Amino acid sequence: MSFAKSVKMGAALLGFGLCTTAMAENPIIQTYYSPDPAPVVFGDTVCVYTGNDEGGHFFTMHGWRVSCTTDMVNWTDKGELILSNESFGGNAKKNGDWAAQVVRRNGKYYYYVTVESTRGGRAINVAVADKPEGPFKDARNGQHLAGPDWAYIDPTVWIDDDGQAWLYWGNPRLYYAKLKENMIEFDGKINTTDMSRGFSPNGESVYTEGPWIHKRGKKYYMLYASHGTGNGGERISYSTSDSPTGPWTWGGLIMEPGQGAAFTNHCGIIDFKGRSFFFYHNQKNVSGGGYSRSTAIEEFTWGSDGTIPKINPTNNGVVKPVKNLDPFDRVEAETKSWVGGISVSKPRDPEGGNYTIIEHVKVENGAVYLTNMGNSFYTKVRSVDMDDGADRIIICTRGKAGKIELHAGSETGALLASMDVPASTVWQENTYDLSDAAGVDDLFFVVKQGGFDFDYWYMESEKTAVPQTPYKEVAATIPGKIEAENYDVGGHNKAFYDMDRENQGKVYREDEVDVVGFDCSDEDNTKDCKGYAIGYTQEDEWLEYTINVAADATYDITANVATPFETAGLQLFIDGEPITDAIDNLKTDEEKFDVYKEMEIGSVNLKKGEHVLKLLITGQYLNVDWIQFVDPKNPTSIGVARNVQLASQNISYNVFGATGKFLGRVDATGANLSATLKNAGFASGMYIMRAIGLNKTHRVQVR
Repeated sequence: MSFAKSVKMGAALLGFGLCTTAMAENPIIQTYYSPDPAPVVFGDTVCVYTGNDEGGHFFTMHGWRVSCTTDMVNWTDKGELILSNESFGGNAKKNGDWAAQVVRRNGKYYYYVTVESTRGGRAINVAVADKPEGPFKDARNGQHLAGPDWAYIDPTVWIDDDGQAWLYWGNPRLYYAKLKENMIEFDGKINTTDMSRGFSPNGESVYTEGPWIHKRGKKYYMLYASHGTGNGGERISYSTSDSPTGPWTWGGLIMEPGQGAAFTNHCGIIDFKGRSFFFYHNQKNVSGGGYSRSTAIEEFTWGSDGTIPKINPTNNGVVKPVKNLDPFDRVEAETKSWVGGISVSKPRDPEGGNYTIIEHVKVENGAVYLTNMGNSFYTKVRSVDMDDGADRIIICTRGKAGKIELHAGSETGALLASMDVPASTVWQENTYDLSDAAGVDDLFFVVKQGGFDFDYWYMESEKTAVPQTPYKEVAATIPGKIEAENYDVGGHNKAFYDMDRENQGKVYREDEVDVVGFDCSDEDNTKDCKGYAIGYTQEDEWLEYTINVAADATYDITANVATPFETAGLQLFIDGEPITDAIDNLKTDEEKFDVYKEMEIGSVNLKKGEHVLKLLITGQYLNVDWIQFVDPKNPTSIGVARNVQLASQNISYNVFGATGKFLGRVDATGANLSATLKNAGFASGMYIMRAIGLNKTHRVQVR
């Protein structure tokens, strides 16, 4: 394909992989159906406790599960059921394990859960564990904490600043009670707050169920499902109080049902690492539905007055991770931001419909691992920081012989490793070489031949990655011109970052950077502009250049660029620090990419010595030919002329800069125009020369 193309053609390419793939990582858990999320912060870790939907004609909920994260994008499935009705000594029926929440106190973890009592009605039970992922056991020797009563569902728990613990629950009324220090008994009577008739200004925000208690500063927040399950499904509303016992004042509507919403909703909020997150559930997981719901997240910002904003459900979830993942430590195979190619078992429910059961995660002797992985199965791990380079990857597997590939960027992106997994009846580590694995990237473990189980993985480095060095081992001289295609040697995420990791231009160099050739010379040879440029650029791609600054000085910066897009842009850095703002509005033509113009970028004070220049693309589809640094006090210190021949006669010219600014007058005496300008002291760059008294205008490049 010719690189000179129309705007229409360039825009059409957006659909063919020139843009980054949308994340679409809501719901956050794909390996099981995860309704009624209850997020809890434990130091540097967030765990979200949920139910375990299994579909069917009604709420078939067998047990509770948990997944945890340290970065808010990669979630580790902690295994199969961590608690179920069977844990309570016969006081709870099967498949009635509804919403629940965990709290930590005095080194113990207390789990308040909704069960269907064998005595009739619903009830609140409490279990206890020594670790956030359990195992949990009954804390009351077969006795309910509250109930049975059909209204007793959806407990939420809070320990106030004074150490007093409170439990809230209920549908259609809000019940609450103090907890004793031991966390398994009430301290006093059960109280009731009637929110059933609605107390918003128009009276429509009727409390339904699913309360969530939160405190921020001195204000208490009660979030809850509202408006009932009709008319598109439950909303999420909130009320506030100056006391944990109310009275509660209407705060507003937080979330309305969106595309993929279930007819129920259940929420929780946390503040973590200076950011705030809203958890809820939808039915967007594979084969999802009103009885097969899954947890989703949206990040939000509190209002300056303490209000909670309106939050819209999205497919993206958390866009920016709290931190990057370290692959040089052991990473569990069940740690992932997304899973594709999931298999769902759908046995018939005798009472109507089908169950929905996902069985890709198993537990054996305390070890959690991935299993039942077919040929279309893959996991995505976001924001993996491979630093200066990883040489090997070690994966721990068991089972039949198979094959798994490691890709960067997408499940069909750059291949970092192709791993033939040997058959083994026991868990064993297998080592494979990595190719071009460096920097921060999203990784995809793509199963090509299944039949094996996958426990964990990690990377190793011998620090043998190619060091970053100047192109052809010679640093670019400043003042001078830096050809964009002469970026440093060192590879992906060290000397450059190319988003799609495929060489689109296929000229000049053979790595992933998209170098393109161009030829915009005219027939009269008055416009000689053959060369190479960086092309097919995408936002956040970058290249680095080792430079050698000859002297302390203030340098003017220009760049020769081409783009038909006003949004295309760049920014420059020296030694990691920005030396320009993000520069946009660099459009050079209405249609083509081969119309190059010299643009003023800015000026910078540089110190003598060796530095690293970084070119960052801030707006996609910008072609960059070169970047030039000129000392305006010594403009003759650089320049390599491009020949534009001049007839053998004396002609005077007015000289203008690329932006149209008048710069002076020169007399041409038979030499080429580039040499005339250079000899007159003009620095390298693009100039417009207009012959005085003649209808002649030339665009002249001084190199």
